[in-house]
Amino acid sequence: MSVLTVAFSGMMAAHAQTVNPSPAATPTETQPANSSTQEHQQSAPATPSQQTTPRERRQQAYAKLLEGQRLLGDARRGSGEAVLRQARQAFQTAAALDPSLAEAHTALAEIALYHAPQDLETAIREASQAARIDRDSFGAHRLLSRAYTLKSGLREGKPDKTFVERAIHELNEVTRLDSNNAEAWALLGELYHLTGRSREAINALTQWAAAPAPTETRFFQFVTNRELSADAAAARLGEALIAAGRTNEAVASIRRAISLNPENKDYSELLARAFEAGGNNESAVLELQRLVAADPTNTSLPRLLARIQARGGRIDDAVATIRTAMSKQPRGDEEQKMLRLYLAKLLSDALRQADAIAVYEEALKERGINNELLASEDDREFATIILQRIIALQKSAGLTKEAAATIERMRTLLGKEDSSADEQYVELLRHQGRREEALPAIRAARQRFPDENGFVRLEAETLADLGRVDEAVALLRPLLNGSLEDFDEHLIISGLYTQAGRGREAIEAARRALALAPAERTDLQVAALITLSSAQDRVGDTAGSEESLRRVLAKEPDNATALNNLGYFLVERNERLNEALELIQRAVRAEPTNSSYLDSLGWVYFKLGQLENAERNLREAARRNSTSSTIQEHLGDLYHRQGKMELARAAWQKALSLSLEVGKTARLKAKLNGKTGN
Repeated sequence: MSVLTVAFSGMMAAHAQTVNPSPAATPTETQPANSSTQEHQQSAPATPSQQTTPRERRQQAYAKLLEGQRLLGDARRGSGEAVLRQARQAFQTAAALDPSLAEAHTALAEIALYHAPQDLETAIREASQAARIDRDSFGAHRLLSRAYTLKSGLREGKPDKTFVERAIHELNEVTRLDSNNAEAWALLGELYHLTGRSREAINALTQWAAAPAPTETRFFQFVTNRELSADAAAARLGEALIAAGRTNEAVASIRRAISLNPENKDYSELLARAFEAGGNNESAVLELQRLVAADPTNTSLPRLLARIQARGGRIDDAVATIRTAMSKQPRGDEEQKMLRLYLAKLLSDALRQADAIAVYEEALKERGINNELLASEDDREFATIILQRIIALQKSAGLTKEAAATIERMRTLLGKEDSSADEQYVELLRHQGRREEALPAIRAARQRFPDENGFVRLEAETLADLGRVDEAVALLRPLLNGSLEDFDEHLIISGLYTQAGRGREAIEAARRALALAPAERTDLQVAALITLSSAQDRVGDTAGSEESLRRVLAKEPDNATALNNLGYFLVERNERLNEALELIQRAVRAEPTNSSYLDSLGWVYFKLGQLENAERNLREAARRNSTSSTIQEHLGDLYHRQGKMELARAAWQKALSLSLEVGKTARLKAKLNGKTGN
């Protein structure tokens, strides 16, 4: 049985109730045209007798149609394949007795589309015949629209132009006959969007949003993985309006989605996108303050308000927003706990590390975690996450001694049998550039925790940092066992080879990872393609690198990593800089505190000659990541262009001290010796 047939098997009862009220108004579905199986040979319709009159044949055909409808109803209720065959034969006989009986063909189309073995070609042929007989046959056009939609590539995101256009034609016929058909308008919107017709997509989605709620939603869910509800319609329309730059209309539509389904957190995120696309922070703040006041129980709205305030530089206001929302939740409530963690992240993103650490300490105290060994598994897991975040904040603030003390606190809370403290200690050494010291610490941890492969990977990464990539890869190869579990290892190996400048081997490892990723695991495919693109770029395969990233964006149009990487690769090649700027700006909008994305944005501004914008973003990137050789090199190049030679040399010198790549090290030495093309 095909996956489509399985998906449709539960649809038939609802279909029968909503579109088969009587034999004369049957919007049914079809069966194979070119089948030569024994079953079809046995169920061939009887030839009309020449001794009967046309009126008698019409009466016989109608009787067979009624018989087929009764049998099909029994088949839907689980009476078995034999009853379904009898129903098919009855409809075939009805069609032979009266060739003008469109309902018989729509019933045959229904059987072919919805019952095993599914046969789209027969469904299309029979439904097309019904539509030729009766141009206004709703059932025929609906069946054709569904069959062509299945063949259009909408579900896979790979449009087949021929079938997209046929599906659109039939969906327009459905809306001609039923202007309130939500499914048809929604599918039209998706097909127009798939083929880049923004205006038509928005028009169709607007009609969907205004249509009454449908009773049958499973087909749309199957082909789009979306809901067919009124709130989903308003949200989808909002997405399309954002993409078209019509942000005020988008905000209004998304607000309607939120009012219809306030529990859906995705709608709050979508509203944030609309506000950010509009660029009017003050208007967004006022609107969100009104929404927060109207619905104080919805904790996603204060988070969104705080996010907008923080992005506008109003950190204290953002903190006050979250604190106020926390005060309205019952003490110890899960929502209050989530708000506290969000507050800590907000402060962390603002580089207010001490304040963020204080909030994390509040979270530990509230849970009763102090400095004693923890027995509860839930407490241990919570403490591990919070202490890891505190250590990261201390490292970013340059508080090395404090980070070391927190690691020892972690060891006390979790006990000697837990490896988390050892892992954090190794990472602290690596963060400080003390990789030679990190190696024996890693090897000691491996002896104590022989079943934890994370330390093997840490040792491999540390060896690669020290220029010993062959040793690193040799350490990882024994972990490979020929299963999907190898996926991560191949990605790590690819990254190690890329870092070492050995692009061909990096490409090979990335392709092995990609081959392991199942078709339904988009997340694995995306990770492999992004890794592959970096390896391809390293060997100068610019077309291949771009193609890999375009494949990612076809699957996930808003994937920030792919947007940033594609933009950065274009900048490095001095190609299509305006397109690169747009791609990187989209990445930064998605993750405005990501130092890599800020560096890319500064670098493209540098290439475009917008040095003030370049300096603002590169300085912010360096403020957020003080250990990036690339960011420091870019800053040095910027200062050199501005004639600030002392600052340029200081940045290049710092970049050199952080560099792990042979090629970059040589380039930085040349710049420090006065040999620079920038």
